[in-house]
Amino acid sequence: MSVPEFDITYLTHFHSLQGYYVRPTSEASGKQEPSLLKPGIDSPMKVQGQFQMTSRSQVCTDDLLVLHFILQSLDGNGSPAHLLYQYMQGFIHTSEVVYEEITFNLETLEQVVNHGHTMNEMAKRLSSNQIQRVVIFITNHSDEDRGDLFVSPGSCATVAEVSESWPL
Repeated sequence: MSVPEFDITYLTHFHSLQGYYVRPTSEASGKQEPSLLKPGIDSPMKVQGQFQMTSRSQVCTDDLLVLHFILQSLDGNGSPAHLLYQYMQGFIHTSEVVYEEITFNLETLEQVVNHGHTMNEMAKRLSSNQIQRVVIFITNHSDEDRGDLFVSPGSCATVAEVSESWPL
C-alpha cells in the first residue's frame, strides 16, 4: 500500500483555526486552488496542562515596550509579540504597556531610507515615555536552503548583510 506524498502550504489569507493545508503532490505543480486544499491536521493541537506560578513568583510592573518588526508579506495577528502585549496588560496598567508593530520591506534603497526615517520618528515619539523595559520581536522567513533572511517578500540577504547598518 503506497502512502500519497503531500505538499505542505501555509496560507495567511485563509482565516480558520488552522494555518497549515495540504494537497496531493501530483497537484502541487498547478495553481493553488483553495477547493483542493485540505487541513494538514484534523483539528487544532490541544495542549493540556495548567498554568502555574509559584507562591514567590513576581511580575515586573515597570513600563513595557513591545517592538514587533514584521516582514511586509506576513500577518501579525496571533503573533507571540501581540500575545505578550495582551497578556501583560493583566499585570501592567494598559497606559504603561506600548505595542509598536513595524512592517518592513528593504528591497530598494528608497525603502531602506524610508524605513530609517520611520525608525527615527518612532524613536522621537517613544523617547518622551519613561519606558524601562523593551522586548523586541522579529517575524521573518529564512531561505530553506541557505538560511538567509528575507529583507523583502521576494529577496534574501545573509545574516551578516542584514545585521550591517545601512547608510541613511
